[in-house]
Amino acid sequence: MKLSRFGYKTPYLVINLRFATLSTETVLGQLKTSTKGLSEDLVDKHRSKFGWNELPEPRKKSKLLLFISQFKSLLVLVLFIAAVLSWATGNVVDVYVIMTVVFIDASIGFFQNQRAERAIASLKKMITPVAKVVRNGTRLLVPARELVPGDIIEIEEGDSVPADARLIEVRNVRTSEASLTGESVPASKISEPIAVVASLADAKNMIWKGTFSVAGFGRAVVVATGAITEIGKIATSLTEIEIEKSHFRKKIDRLATQMGIASVISALVLFGVGYLGHNMELNELLLTSVAAMVSIIPEGLPSIIAVVLAIGANRMTKRNAIIREYTATETLGAVSTIITDKTGTLTENALTVRKIFLPDEQEIEITGEGWFPAGNFIMDNQVMESLDSPALEQLLRISELSNNSSIQHNKDSNTYQLLGDPTEGALLVLSKNCLPTYLVCSNKLNAFTGLYSTPAAAITFGEKAISVLV
Repeated sequence: MKLSRFGYKTPYLVINLRFATLSTETVLGQLKTSTKGLSEDLVDKHRSKFGWNELPEPRKKSKLLLFISQFKSLLVLVLFIAAVLSWATGNVVDVYVIMTVVFIDASIGFFQNQRAERAIASLKKMITPVAKVVRNGTRLLVPARELVPGDIIEIEEGDSVPADARLIEVRNVRTSEASLTGESVPASKISEPIAVVASLADAKNMIWKGTFSVAGFGRAVVVATGAITEIGKIATSLTEIEIEKSHFRKKIDRLATQMGIASVISALVLFGVGYLGHNMELNELLLTSVAAMVSIIPEGLPSIIAVVLAIGANRMTKRNAIIREYTATETLGAVSTIITDKTGTLTENALTVRKIFLPDEQEIEITGEGWFPAGNFIMDNQVMESLDSPALEQLLRISELSNNSSIQHNKDSNTYQLLGDPTEGALLVLSKNCLPTYLVCSNKLNAFTGLYSTPAAAITFGEKAISVLV
């Protein structure tokens, strides 16, 4: 039991679950925040106290230790013994050959590992998880690692939960918590306090880092970040697990053992036959037996294996696969089943409207890709304008106004990012392709993306009532 960062002498998990039993006002008060979020000064103070919202990583080995670790192989040990015996028998050339082969093998493994580490570091810089956060009453998109306890975050369908948080506003929120609870069915969420909470599954008003939202919209206050989250606790325990030898290492060690046993048995048989059957001199017989023992060990085997596996790792690299240890290429060959999710892993989680079907009108095709707000409407192989069809124009207005998502333009990289649900984002891009200029109100909470001039009448799109500008 250790003292938590909140001052309670209880495990972090108990503290996180404790927030599930408190009212929204009490939670906000304890975390010194409000529904408008933290100020930048409080964010800096909390970050200096709690640190970055990152999972703990194992301590990296120095380059010297990493190079030395390449010699941790039974086959290399057998070769070292062979080198010593060769030196003892005066076969200096064999010693140089064996040592050269061993160092070439270690060098290939070392440089392959360094190359993979650089590639992984580059990917981490490119793939930065982001979170939708409210600070000073402004809705922002920030890197998830910058979140601190007390931040107000928003989640929508398809979003990954960036930190452990207590829900304060819920609209049909359901989250997949299989990674923590083992439940394959998404859990429905509420914002009301719960009287008794015994486990993660009981905390219906909490969301957990590492899970993701499958439906709805929610707003929550962050209660734990980094290593003190539940997934952080699991990550910490994983660093204490001893890593087993790979499939390839086990096979190489078995081969080395077999070769070592065969060389010893062969030397003993030769020594026995020479001493008992041919009455050879003991000194000459020992030298002959040791030479036979060394000759059985294939000195070039490690270099051949290293070169072949390095070629395989290079081929995998050309197919955008990162191989940290070149021996993994053989292990991959032993895999019979690969289980992976699709969205965000095999796909980019980007949707695009391709066709529109309107009553009593021909099919309309849409051009454009991703979140870039540009494209054409094509009917009968000719580009059309939205005003050519009142029904199409009305559809585009509904897509624009009945929408919680927004598209942000990064001027530095000249790219567009979605803030919200991918389905709503696709409809928003569709509307931006052809609608006239509109008034942006994205900096105000609960404001609509666009306001249009329309006859003095109330218009309702879906669940949202649209105010009228006269």
